[in-house]
Amino acid sequence: MNAAITKRGFLRLAGLAIAPRVIPTWLLGPRWLLGDTVGARTGRRVIIVTFGGGVRYSETFAPEGLRNIPHLAAMRPQGFFFRTCINAGVLSHFNSTASILTRNWQRVDGFGFQSPSGPTLFEYYRKAAKAPPLDAWIIATNKSFASMGASGERMWGAPYGANVVLPKQLLLDAVKEVVRKRPGGGVADRDNVLKQLEGILGEGYEGVGWTIFKAGKQLDAQVRETLTRGLMEYVNGPEAPTSGDELTFFITREVMREFAPRLILVNFWDMDVAHWGSYSLYLQAVTRTDRLTGMLWDEVQANPHYKDNTTVLVLPELGRDGDMNAANGFLNHRSGDASCRNMWMLAMGAGIKPGETERPVHHVDVAATAASLLGVSMGLAGDGLAGQPAREILL
Repeated sequence: MNAAITKRGFLRLAGLAIAPRVIPTWLLGPRWLLGDTVGARTGRRVIIVTFGGGVRYSETFAPEGLRNIPHLAAMRPQGFFFRTCINAGVLSHFNSTASILTRNWQRVDGFGFQSPSGPTLFEYYRKAAKAPPLDAWIIATNKSFASMGASGERMWGAPYGANVVLPKQLLLDAVKEVVRKRPGGGVADRDNVLKQLEGILGEGYEGVGWTIFKAGKQLDAQVRETLTRGLMEYVNGPEAPTSGDELTFFITREVMREFAPRLILVNFWDMDVAHWGSYSLYLQAVTRTDRLTGMLWDEVQANPHYKDNTTVLVLPELGRDGDMNAANGFLNHRSGDASCRNMWMLAMGAGIKPGETERPVHHVDVAATAASLLGVSMGLAGDGLAGQPAREILL
């Protein structure tokens, strides 16, 4: 192994190498490859953090749930808390997050085989602000989000979309490459690394692998070779992730440090382990997501590109069934009851005065709010868009 390949070197290469898997390289251009646009675009930045996989009020901001979210509970007095944020759409993961990003309730294929219906927040932002590809990113643990970054709408779509980074899949692909295609010395050790990674990162009930990625562009051979060597050092080092969401956080932090984009969606996902039926694993995932959200907020405060000019919006993409509907309601999110639909949202950072409201907002209001914070328009309600900006944090 090349000793000069450091963890930070791997992560920087990962940030440079992931996006070509889901968007054409002609969109990126040589300035993207050189990374000389870092911090070049000034003004408000927005980070949307979703508790992906679904979480109930009862395990979060209900009095009995506060012990699971110590970081968010401590952050709440500093921000503006919306006690009711309603998901009135299809209770699938892709449709829920796509509704957050498009200002309209989505009813597309729930497994990511269709793009969102109607332009996304990323497209509105990049088109209106003439922002380069480096300025908009999705980092997601959910492997079905490869098509989340842009719609298929004419005059919109990929030329204005976001980079989509799926670190868990990239990591698995890279390590499998080492194990399966580089026979010779150290094979046993590489086999052990693969087993370790599949155990650590294969927590989701859906298993590993997703065929949608086969349509993406492959990494440059030299970059892939460097990446796999760096990955082996990374996963065996002291900062190795213990879950897919920890890897998602780590890559998010590196994207922020290397490229300083103005618009990011971070989708954490470990909570979907609830489908396995283990309440304890579900609670552990809730607590982990709370901790990672707190670490992301700390990074915002420490990063000079983000400090004092960034608004962070945190909300669950959906809830989970209430226990009144099943013996173990937390397993699924299909009933459509209040426990599935009635969420919360916490706004933190630049321009946010502490407070809270009982006035209901909706998932489709998030994109309109973020667009207003970024100084761009997503059109008017009369244009067929359901969401409205959350006036409480735009005063």
